[in-house]
Amino acid sequence: MHKDFQKVHEFISKNDKFIISTHESPDADGLGSEIGFLELLKNLGKKAIIINSDPAPEICKFIDLDNELNVLHENIELPNDIEEYVQFVLDTNDYENIGSAYHSLHDKVKDCFIIDHHEKNADTYKNNFIKVEASSACEIIFDIIKYYKKDYSFKTAQALFTGIIFDTGSFKYSKTSSHTFEIAAALTSKGAKPVVVHQHLYESNSIENFELRSHILSSMEVFQDGKLIFMRLTPEMLKKTGAIFSEGEPSINLPLTIKNVVASVLIKQDIDGPVKVSMRTKGNLDVAKIAMENGGGGHKNAAGFRPKLNFEDTYDYVLSEMNKLFE
Repeated sequence: MHKDFQKVHEFISKNDKFIISTHESPDADGLGSEIGFLELLKNLGKKAIIINSDPAPEICKFIDLDNELNVLHENIELPNDIEEYVQFVLDTNDYENIGSAYHSLHDKVKDCFIIDHHEKNADTYKNNFIKVEASSACEIIFDIIKYYKKDYSFKTAQALFTGIIFDTGSFKYSKTSSHTFEIAAALTSKGAKPVVVHQHLYESNSIENFELRSHILSSMEVFQDGKLIFMRLTPEMLKKTGAIFSEGEPSINLPLTIKNVVASVLIKQDIDGPVKVSMRTKGNLDVAKIAMENGGGGHKNAAGFRPKLNFEDTYDYVLSEMNKLFE
């Protein structure tokens, strides 16, 4: 019995009421893992609800067949017996990264357990389930479902498949393994359709999103003889286009489609939100270290953090740190 599965089992066994949350500005992996895990907890006879800080992006709403992705203070309030609940946090290993819901929940729930696949400092691993070699949070949730030998519905199959497609870049990122493909095969046998998932994720963007992407790309600056690209996503861009912040974040991956580009950085800020940093690389360029040194986390080739500096100072600081990787 794997020790991490045992830790999950012990946490579930000693509690009856659960809140499930994922990170702010949720993506397909966080949302898909929530839907799959919610079904498992209910199949185990537990009471469980999903409570997030932000709504699902439009391109992800198709996986929410039963309207289970709740947003705090929009369509759901805290249960009256909140002190009887514990919380699962999925697809982030930083509890505070679940957004505004953290401030409403962290001092009210009895306990919290993290299930994630991003790298973090050693202390985070002790009492949680963090499997950094997993392709996605959805891959971990699938393994937990199989650990319990529980069947799962089409709804869960579609949600988990969508999360895996999103977090593996359609099976092209380095953490895609033979096990990932085995899971994908099992989920498609349950009815998940790759063509439908692809259409929703990659062919259903709004015109506002398309315009926002043009502004982000126009902010591009090239460094290190064409190997490093920096871009901006600013509140002004969001106001001008009417786009949603989460719609602009995937733009960070576009520079990596260019020959010889090995690193892409997006400095971003939502309207009235904090400054954030996203970093993507190819090969052996490790940005997880930069993220963890600044209180963030991620993978070697995909990481981020929330700085304490303003937008332009953050830009200069991260550029300096990235330049060191090329020395």
